[in-house]
Amino acid sequence: MANLGFVLGRIFILLCLCGPVTVSACSRHWLAYTLQDHFEGPSMNMVPLKFSDSRTVIVENDCISSVALYMGSKLFLTAHGFEGSHCPIYFPVDYEGLLANVTSAEFVLQHVVMAINGRVYLYNTEDFTWRAAKGVESMVTEISSYQCCFSEDPSCMAVSSTVLAYNRGESVSSTRIFFSSDGGYTFTKFTLPSLLKGDVGGVFNMPTLSTLSVLLRNSDDMAYFSYWTSDLNLTSKVFPLKESLAVLSVIQPAGMKGSLVIWTERSLLFSPNDGQVTRPIAVIGNNEFPGPAVTLHGIATTGSSEIAVLTSDKRLFYGRLSMEPVIAEFKTISDISAGMGMKFNTFGELVVILPVEDPAAGCVDFLHCLIIIQQALMSVTPPLASCPVELMSSEFDQRVYYIDVSQSLQLSAVYVPKASAEIFPLVTVTDPHLLAFQAVLYNDGLTSEGDKKYKLNIVLLQQLITEMADPTFSHSLLKGGISTLTVDVLDKGLTCKDMHPLNAFINVGCPPNKHIKVLRNVTVCSKGQFNQETLQNNFTYTISKNTYDPQYLYRQDSAAEDLRVLYSFVDLQCPLLVYVDDPWLPLLELWEGKRFVEFVPADFVMFEVHGMYNYQYQQSARSAGCVSQPQTWRSMLKTQSRPDPHTAWNRKNYVSCKDPSGPPLTSPELEYEVLKAGSGNMVMFPSYNGFYIFKAIVVDPTYSFCELSVTFSVYVYGAFPEAKFDSPLTLVVFLAIFAGIMLVGFYLPWFLLKRPNP
Repeated sequence: MANLGFVLGRIFILLCLCGPVTVSACSRHWLAYTLQDHFEGPSMNMVPLKFSDSRTVIVENDCISSVALYMGSKLFLTAHGFEGSHCPIYFPVDYEGLLANVTSAEFVLQHVVMAINGRVYLYNTEDFTWRAAKGVESMVTEISSYQCCFSEDPSCMAVSSTVLAYNRGESVSSTRIFFSSDGGYTFTKFTLPSLLKGDVGGVFNMPTLSTLSVLLRNSDDMAYFSYWTSDLNLTSKVFPLKESLAVLSVIQPAGMKGSLVIWTERSLLFSPNDGQVTRPIAVIGNNEFPGPAVTLHGIATTGSSEIAVLTSDKRLFYGRLSMEPVIAEFKTISDISAGMGMKFNTFGELVVILPVEDPAAGCVDFLHCLIIIQQALMSVTPPLASCPVELMSSEFDQRVYYIDVSQSLQLSAVYVPKASAEIFPLVTVTDPHLLAFQAVLYNDGLTSEGDKKYKLNIVLLQQLITEMADPTFSHSLLKGGISTLTVDVLDKGLTCKDMHPLNAFINVGCPPNKHIKVLRNVTVCSKGQFNQETLQNNFTYTISKNTYDPQYLYRQDSAAEDLRVLYSFVDLQCPLLVYVDDPWLPLLELWEGKRFVEFVPADFVMFEVHGMYNYQYQQSARSAGCVSQPQTWRSMLKTQSRPDPHTAWNRKNYVSCKDPSGPPLTSPELEYEVLKAGSGNMVMFPSYNGFYIFKAIVVDPTYSFCELSVTFSVYVYGAFPEAKFDSPLTLVVFLAIFAGIMLVGFYLPWFLLKRPNP
């Protein structure tokens, strides 16, 4: 009976609400609730969160569309698109007392990062626990983050883990910015360049431009973006922004397309390229948008370049975000409630929601208004033109591709326009400073229905290696990044709802499965010097104190005692076998996953991981052909406060001595410590039998974005045992005995010959 009364109560609420919240644009509406007459309330030391803005905002999880945060007079977290009853989010009194006002919130990985009373907190969406962020030393009002959803590789996770906290509306000199690279757990202070002028409207991570950016407004009410972490000096074109920065909102739609929606109460702007060019969104049949005394009530976007706009005079607009953004008016919503919000569901349809409080339970149900976009488009007046595209498809859509240094990528798409249409696809990339492309569209025959079919071939490569590359336009060779390729049709109209742009995510960087190995053609196991069982059974060896430096600085007699080393067979396998008198060079192999690619033809360096230094290089700077002073391990390690050979010398700081712009060659007889297959430089070992464990690091920046390294072991054999004498007296005695033996050996035959026969 309790459940029956509960259901009847919900029906009564729905009947009461259908009058004042009737939505004429609705295809269907319903009240979503959970069949439960009791909800567990918060503990005594918790208070409900409140949103400080008068507007209702729905913050969505870019990677999971059904997960969202409703921010109104109270905050509600949903994992199922606001289906069912929801209880408010409560905040511990111990953190902020009895009042907890939220000014901004963003989904970051498995958390929601919020600015509450000027401080930053993390709310875990899995176990619903709170945690205070560290390092935010002053009051902030805004949280900015962007989620990369197409991959879990390091570059994508780095995007998703970046969080910015700052205060908006103040001058550059007064703005406090804090940066986090670990998902919002810890922050460090970030200072804007002093050359920037104006008031700060927002700070953003723009991964498809490989940069952070700041939105600034000057005294003339003109705004622009400055991209200050780029290796290029980039500033966007200016655009008018007259309203208060307090009512400014900037949306970065999901999908990594580089698009921005900038809106206030009276203006609606769009940028297709991370703010570099910003323009108003056009309205079909309406030259005065939003109109006199009308304000914008809410905005919703999707990763498929769709947008919905709700105005204060009960009008609903829908459109598409492209190079020529446009929206059209749908039917009027008869009532605008202060708590009403919008979002697109997982099927791409628009849902308008309104929380309905249940005083008895202390929670809310959500009234849903479903607007089926295709049906609503059919009702637009004047009627919209039909979709001019029959087919646009590709295998690359929503896939991730990698381009390493000096590599290229070829993609293709199929395009079929309607018979009467004379429009063709447009190819764009979000970061032309990083990625160049060539696109060719050609006739590929007819479809089975007799329509013309076209094939689009696209070749992409790193901008810097193109024939006409301009260093002032291109990112440096060391800088990779993510750029999104988009194939879309201009002026295709709004009726092509299911004809989404084709997108490929191009990661100009290290492919995740690329690595190097050392060629293991001759080992101590294959030649019988050691057997595998011996090396696996806690095998140890000793490094003499005269042959290693514990600080890795190649200093003679720097170790106080011998070093005993436990050999790791799991990591090193059987050591390579090298004869002591043979100059030696390891052969490095490049692999992608389980596929051998080539022997590495690039410069690399090598060090012994325990600090051994009793080996030399065959070439000097002069014989290697250096025209500038070569780098050495000693010189690179001295640049570090804590010398670490694992990080001291790499592709980011390597300078070839063949580069004439380097420092002058002052020591031509200096050992040349850079190795390369076929270069003639090799390693020479002393008269020493024993183990070496080397780490080889590819340092040539023109070979790969990957930090390619491999650790391997070598056993050197064939040296004569070293004679050791504890004192000069021992040496004298030994020489005397040796001389005596020689004399006896010389005179004894003579004495025997002279001896008379008996």
